[in-house]
Amino acid sequence: MTHNFTPKLGRVGWKSGTRLDRYINKVMHAAQAAGHLNNGGRRGFSGAHIGRGGAFGTLAGAGLYPGGQRRAIVKARIAKLRHGDLGAARAHLRYIQRDGVTPECEPGQLYGRDTDEANGTEFLDRCEDDRHQFRLIVSADDGAEFSDLRPFIRDLMTRAEADLDTKLDWVAVDHFNTGHPHTHIVIRGNDDRGQDLIIARDYMSHGFRMRARELVTLELGPEIESDMTLKLAREVDAERFTRLDRALLKHVDRGFLVVSAMPPADLQTHAAHMGRLHKLEGLGLAHERQTGVWEVASDAELKLKSFGARGDIIKTMHLSLREAGIDRPAGCFAVLDSSKPDCRIIGRVAGLGLADEINDRHYVVVDGTDGKVHYADVGHLAPEFVPEKGMIVSVESRAARVGQQSRTQLRILSYLNLEKLLEVEGATWLDKELLGGRPDRLAEMGFGLEARNALARRRQWLVSQSLGRQMEDGKFQASPNMLQQLRQRDVRQAGVTLSKELGLRHIEQHEGERVTGTYVRPIDRSSGRYAVVAKSKEFLLVPWHPEMEKFRSKPLSGTSNGQGISWEWATKRQQGLGIA
Repeated sequence: MTHNFTPKLGRVGWKSGTRLDRYINKVMHAAQAAGHLNNGGRRGFSGAHIGRGGAFGTLAGAGLYPGGQRRAIVKARIAKLRHGDLGAARAHLRYIQRDGVTPECEPGQLYGRDTDEANGTEFLDRCEDDRHQFRLIVSADDGAEFSDLRPFIRDLMTRAEADLDTKLDWVAVDHFNTGHPHTHIVIRGNDDRGQDLIIARDYMSHGFRMRARELVTLELGPEIESDMTLKLAREVDAERFTRLDRALLKHVDRGFLVVSAMPPADLQTHAAHMGRLHKLEGLGLAHERQTGVWEVASDAELKLKSFGARGDIIKTMHLSLREAGIDRPAGCFAVLDSSKPDCRIIGRVAGLGLADEINDRHYVVVDGTDGKVHYADVGHLAPEFVPEKGMIVSVESRAARVGQQSRTQLRILSYLNLEKLLEVEGATWLDKELLGGRPDRLAEMGFGLEARNALARRRQWLVSQSLGRQMEDGKFQASPNMLQQLRQRDVRQAGVTLSKELGLRHIEQHEGERVTGTYVRPIDRSSGRYAVVAKSKEFLLVPWHPEMEKFRSKPLSGTSNGQGISWEWATKRQQGLGIA
């Protein structure tokens, strides 16, 4: 006789429908109550530990720093590389080696593990087949105390190699052009076996920083109490987001901070916290409702970071104007708000650089025709679109479609500075402004006044060249095809100069003719940017287009028409596409 036996799992007396209070549930509840788990203890897969250095990165992310350890900041990102296209990587290396970054205001020098004079071209040649590279900015709080940053950086990379279990191919440049000396490091995306180098996200975020802090502390010794007190005192009145703010906001609950509920702290730290709260009150970001109970604005962190960014922008604008020898009152400074559509400024470039060095986001300081000095974050610019100081540009914020977020776009209006446009043979920005007939857009101060005076002198020159005449009412009347005549003069003059340089004969293009040759390089003229297209014994100058940079030193063919040249690229995939 067979009996079916079904075991009933659970404690004695357990009834169906109740929940087993297992040990793991107790652990998860305790962890959640302590704030260590989100979403009820359920975590999504983040991939933060995948790659080399994941274990140490996780440990570093716990923030278990010993007391007295000195601070260091490390910004890191992965830059993807297009196969065979190292234009962005080349531009980044060129930027970090720019003028004025050494204590003597000279260009930066690349160095590596075993050399003080690394070759950037050779490094890029090794990167040709890499899918990505790693870019770091390392800055120690007390970096100014180092007589030489190179040994510190080499030790840091040696520690990283041990953590990642691979040799790293890297170059670095030290910068001393800010209040905190810092170092740019570029690491190849291949390991010592030639395979893709994958570094765990936790190590990128925390591992490099922990190793940097260890080495700074080892080199300079633990931070003494007087130094920590001095740094805290500086942060009390700072109009930016500080460590004090981070510590205070950590204990804000539903918009309120109860001072007595904060963990015990020494008298100096407590005094710094209270001083910071009173500073936040002065900034309108906090208010003491009753003794020891503060109401903190929900957007305090965001506003403090914007205060800090604006302060940095004002310093950048002052420095740019001083370097350019331009004197403007502080009240004429303005920051372009990219969130507002259809906002446009025109002026000359007084300064430019990277607003975000790790992500290659550019900024320009524009001495505007409206009499103001504008700062604009123009995002990532391809190397061929990065202007030089003195060029005349337009910066506009425009939404591509209704409802879309506005984007800031920079366009070069003149490759030559204002002084060179007065009597030059070419269709200049001044000529187009004269034909536009809107002198009222030019302010009677600053660059606007300079542009007004330049327009008057250009008008006189055009009259002397029989390219226009002055009317009785004071207006300027251009001769027919004035711009076309000026462009032809410019091209002929450039052709004479290039004929001597290239040893080739210059020929002119005519509408309807077939254009063939090899794209050599661009040249900047008063009429705009032209491309040099060469044959075996002759060359011609044609309007430049950014798409042509992909075909440098390659054969091109196309047909000239009234709007320019319709190119037919040599590759079958692009056959039929053209640009005018």
